[in-house]
Amino acid sequence: MRFLWLLAVLLLFPGDASAAEGQRERGGDDIPVLEEVVVTSTKREEVLQDVPASISAVSGAEVEEMNAWDLGEAVRVMPNVHMKEATSGSAIVIRGLSTIDTSLYNSAGLYVDGVAHPLTYMQNLQLFDVERIEVLRGPQGTLYGRNSDSGVVNVVLRQPGPEARADVFAEYGSYNSLRTGGGFSTPLVQDTLFLSGSILRSDTDGYIRNITTDSDRAANSDLLSGRGVLRWLPNSELDVTLTLESDSSEGGFGKLRYKTGAAASDRFRVRSNADGDFHDNALGQSLKVRYDLGDAELTSVSSFRDYNHGFRSDLDRTAANVGYSDMDLHQNSWSQEFRLASTGKERFTWLAGLYAGRDDTSSDFNRIRPVLGDTYLDTSVTETSYALFGQGTYAILDDLRLTLGLRGEIAQASGDQSYRAGAIRRAYGKDLEETVLLPSATLAYDITGSVTTYATVSRGFLAGGYNYTSSSNEDSFAYDPEFTTSYELGLKTTWFEKRLTANLAVFHTQVEDKQVRQEDPGGGVGAWTFANADEAHIQGVELEMLAHPFQGLELSGGLGYARSEVDKWTATVGGAPYDYKGKHLPWAPELTWNLGCGYYHSSGLFGRVDVLGTGEQYFDAENSLRQGAYETVNLRLGYALGDWEFSVWSKNLFDSAYTTKQVQDAAGNVMVEDGDPQTFGATVAWSF
Repeated sequence: MRFLWLLAVLLLFPGDASAAEGQRERGGDDIPVLEEVVVTSTKREEVLQDVPASISAVSGAEVEEMNAWDLGEAVRVMPNVHMKEATSGSAIVIRGLSTIDTSLYNSAGLYVDGVAHPLTYMQNLQLFDVERIEVLRGPQGTLYGRNSDSGVVNVVLRQPGPEARADVFAEYGSYNSLRTGGGFSTPLVQDTLFLSGSILRSDTDGYIRNITTDSDRAANSDLLSGRGVLRWLPNSELDVTLTLESDSSEGGFGKLRYKTGAAASDRFRVRSNADGDFHDNALGQSLKVRYDLGDAELTSVSSFRDYNHGFRSDLDRTAANVGYSDMDLHQNSWSQEFRLASTGKERFTWLAGLYAGRDDTSSDFNRIRPVLGDTYLDTSVTETSYALFGQGTYAILDDLRLTLGLRGEIAQASGDQSYRAGAIRRAYGKDLEETVLLPSATLAYDITGSVTTYATVSRGFLAGGYNYTSSSNEDSFAYDPEFTTSYELGLKTTWFEKRLTANLAVFHTQVEDKQVRQEDPGGGVGAWTFANADEAHIQGVELEMLAHPFQGLELSGGLGYARSEVDKWTATVGGAPYDYKGKHLPWAPELTWNLGCGYYHSSGLFGRVDVLGTGEQYFDAENSLRQGAYETVNLRLGYALGDWEFSVWSKNLFDSAYTTKQVQDAAGNVMVEDGDPQTFGATVAWSF
């Protein structure tokens, strides 16, 4: 069936060539050695090197050159950006500011074509038809409608335009993994109406085997994603874009294995009496309208997203028939954002915005245990937020600029929960509300035409939330918001007639009321308490370099250091006071680094190698569960011939062993989820 699907895609779509085009251009003699990168994460088109902020960007061509299948793979070349990958939910971690493992919301914001994807389950996107991925570090409340505490990942997909295009690709790899996709763009009415569409199918048997049931379904997955865009340009002032998208995935849910104890098993082998499964379904619509008023541009972004996530999993991850847990989560999310921004390069530029959003979320989380008794946890939450935001930049001198910004937000939430366990019945609720003012200020100075330095101070906020999975009473149902104050100094430089860029940023983030999760000793697997640590801080540095020493050769490198530490937090653990001072925040690697080398010959031959490093990190508040530093190597070799491109590749070439999650049961035994193994594969693409 998979090869029938592959054949259908190849026939239906007359062609992915952006990577091939990018590779051929890099090998040509008439292309500048170092092209300017234009970003839109600041809500206006700007050259990346001109923006006084810590920004990283990769193009769609680079995403394909790296053979990055998902967002987690793509952001590994961006310093201090890490994708927490776990069956309990993926989450983007920027500058070491992580969130509670099972929290639905995250400090980092994810936007796809200007629309927020608020839940952690949504954050590790499958990538296709990408124009650019941008990361803007630090609080971004004065630029974006939905608040972002640690930074923003902005994914820009390709839009329809006047030129017709089409592309198709297929790749096959280890563990019977097949990934196929196609896209097109065409004008319907010349210079006025345009249509584009894309489709992606990804299937794999996965690399986990359940040795109890002799099944390889523990990590299999089947994904189908589609997107359609209709764009209308009735005149030179108005631009209207309607987007419809749908995603559906399902597969195995059983990666967690015992590393220690009587039920311990080897890497990629689990012991469960039953195979778990998961499903994700999403349907989204957005309408984006831009109107040129001459000296200003008015933008409206309206969106709605219907999302469902569910799973069923063996409760104790052993061969014993203890029971299972299941969850069904449903969310409807609406948002409306208006922005008015100045146009042109005047001495004073400005942006002002208005945002309103609402999330309606329901969750059923159950533990079914024939001997120990069942528990049922039903939660219903409505969250709304209203915000006014904006910022202005004034050129005090030709080479000295001051930017001031402010966000005012009202965040409200109303939650109800019912808990049932045997004869115990409890129903309770709690309302949350917070009104905040979040200022920011940046002073930038152009030392020369190719060297800019800047200093920024900004305030961030992450709203309080609810415990959907382990609460049993009103006291453990909700937790409070956290606040951050971020200080940053940066230097952006260009050298050797634009053959080298080197950017440096140092930062210090002070965190108040940090949202944390600690294991509940004696509560068993999956039982947690939620709290707010009084104070913590994170400090570090980012260094990025990109060089084109000669035609066809690209060298890149990045280093991110983010050391987090709890300054003040005392809690009760095991009936005794426990002082967390000096502990590191969990799910936050202290070090991230990358080295890349790509060569693109005018004959069509090309190759790229990436060495990706991740420093040590902890998975619990006590820092007893640790993953040491590790490195992986990715390699891709290929040949571009006309409209065709052929390549072979390997990910984790030397099969580095590491874990992406660790958890401890009531007896002190450690369970882990293994990171991806060594894989090989081949890709063919065609386009016009």
